[in-house]
Amino acid sequence: MTAMLPEAVNRSMRALCESLQDRMPDTVESVYVYGSAALHAYIEGSSDIDFIVFVNRALTSSDIRLIAQAHEDIEPALLGIDIMGAYIRAEDAGKPAHELLPVPAYFDKRLRLDGTGDLNPVTWWMLKKRGICVYGRDLSFRYEITPDELVRYVMDNMNAYWTGWMDRLEQKLHSIGAAEPDLPLEQLDFAVEWCTLGMLRQWYTVREREVTSKIGAGSYGLARLPERWHGLIREAIAIKRRERTREYESQAKRLHDLVGLLRLIHEESNRFAQKS
Repeated sequence: MTAMLPEAVNRSMRALCESLQDRMPDTVESVYVYGSAALHAYIEGSSDIDFIVFVNRALTSSDIRLIAQAHEDIEPALLGIDIMGAYIRAEDAGKPAHELLPVPAYFDKRLRLDGTGDLNPVTWWMLKKRGICVYGRDLSFRYEITPDELVRYVMDNMNAYWTGWMDRLEQKLHSIGAAEPDLPLEQLDFAVEWCTLGMLRQWYTVREREVTSKIGAGSYGLARLPERWHGLIREAIAIKRRERTREYESQAKRLHDLVGLLRLIHEESNRFAQKS
């Protein structure tokens, strides 16, 4: 594998590649990792391992069954490590997801054929600029993703997926008033980490026209947002790192600040994107 990657990533990808090769010799052309592992921000037990397997021909229904078996065989050895990725041909790299459907994609410990495999402009951007080949030959990616395409995708995502999160959290906030929320602590922890760092990543992309990790986005927010939001951001980073540090005694205040920060990021991102 490669010394640039954490041992957990190397071990997981080695197991996958060997399992695929045993069942489908001469079919896998290359395997790449991207995401947090390629951004040098992988946190074992917290980060997913994002991968793309490039195959040298169209996959048959028999191939799909073999891929599913390969994953089933290695899952017991992953010891809580979550891997997620897609299976495509090299010539399909960079294409819009709707031109690729169906995409065989593995996530939540199942192989599926009903989605896009998380193949989008951010994925293609990271793959071309930061992707690391862990098996097979290095590929020459000839597609181009412009910064404008990257920002446009991020803003569409923010104004759809992330708006839904904001609306649900705001409804919860209104329902509790001044009372402490009945939301389980683990669920609020998840929302603080997922939403704070996820939206800060998008804010970073809109402003810098680049891609960063969740931890990188948190550091960016600490450097550029008012101190009033630093406690929430530090807490999100701590949760991502699986640290016990918490900044809030009141969960109601925590939820209030989370909604406030997300609304701020949303407004600032739309304002900045419209000016650019």
